[in-house]
Amino acid sequence: MNSNSQGSDLHLLQVSDCHLYADPAGSLLGLNTLDSFQQVLDSACKNQTPDMIIVTGDLVHDGSKKGYKTLAKTLAGTGCPSAAIPGNHDHILSMQNVLKKHHIPAGGKIDLGNWRLIMLNSQVPGKEHGHLSPAELELLDEALANAPPHVLIFLHHQPVPVGNQWLDKIGLDNASELFSRIKDNPAVKGIVWGHVHQPWEGQLGHIQLLATPSTCIQFAPGQDEFGLDSQPPGWRMLTLGKTGDLHSQVHHISRMPKGLIADSGGY
Repeated sequence: MNSNSQGSDLHLLQVSDCHLYADPAGSLLGLNTLDSFQQVLDSACKNQTPDMIIVTGDLVHDGSKKGYKTLAKTLAGTGCPSAAIPGNHDHILSMQNVLKKHHIPAGGKIDLGNWRLIMLNSQVPGKEHGHLSPAELELLDEALANAPPHVLIFLHHQPVPVGNQWLDKIGLDNASELFSRIKDNPAVKGIVWGHVHQPWEGQLGHIQLLATPSTCIQFAPGQDEFGLDSQPPGWRMLTLGKTGDLHSQVHHISRMPKGLIADSGGY
């Protein structure tokens, strides 16, 4: 996919960890995830239409084809092109088959103007932690080899600790293989992920490191054990400058939807 937006800034909407279900009434810890996802999209696109929406994993909690159809239909309602990558809860084949029919790329690379978006699959089937397989690392190498001037990388699992002991045990287990390929590459401006259900920002040399909240429940930051935060569902808006500057801002809907079981011990 290519864009003619060579001379202007690009605006990407990143949403993550939607945890949709086959049943539109499905809820995660009491929160209706389709309703919160729709509220996020409505709020995020109200004042600015993004050039693309990137969904960074845990799209459908039960891995159902019906859930992915709901995702595709909901994204189509924005009128914006979309792309997605899997998270640890996703069923990859169902995801790929359904999204392909709806013209939503599921991984790979996308060129927008003088930027390349590289979308990596960090899922380990049946496990919660992440790993970049040899095939994904090869995809990364090839995408970097002939890239436009500026690159942004997306994956689901965090490649660095975010300060939650229980979450950091299930991050990306071979982040060194990722970092060794990009740390000295001036084209790579940032790495963006989901999985941790909270905003987080850091730096690796010249590379921005960015985590994004969930469109449903949020995990409390800085805790050793599972805990929920009171922050409402959210998203990250990324601005990709034509000269390579990268800016972003996290937003939340105005209030927490009803139903959340705040004292839950996990799911």
